[in-house]
Amino acid sequence: MIIFENHTYQITGGCPNKNYLEGLNCEQPKWVVDDNSELARKILSSACWKPVEDEKGNLIDIVIVDVPEHEPTAEEKTGELKAQLDEIDRLAIRPLRAIAAGTATDEDRETLAELEKQAEEIRMELAELSEEKAVVNNG
Repeated sequence: MIIFENHTYQITGGCPNKNYLEGLNCEQPKWVVDDNSELARKILSSACWKPVEDEKGNLIDIVIVDVPEHEPTAEEKTGELKAQLDEIDRLAIRPLRAIAAGTATDEDRETLAELEKQAEEIRMELAELSEEKAVVNNG
């Protein structure tokens, strides 16, 4: 396995202990690890890791680190909020049906009022996101 500085890697196949890119005019790997080693298995099973090197710069182990959480984009937030509005609409169907049929209870009306309150809050969040997006695009 050859491993580059950015932690991308390639399995070397027929030469597990050799840099098969050596001598070629291309980016060279930082480390070479036996494909069948425990270290190679750790690398293959880890999404995010830090190297542990010996004094000569050889990779001797890795430390698995948590994948950093990313801050959702405005588009992702907008999509989530719209999905919440869709769910509120779905939840409103049964009480609305009861009202239309004339069989509604106070609970049905309370449910609709609470769902509408949630929807209003989400619409306000969507408006804020839209304003933030406009400022970023025009700023």
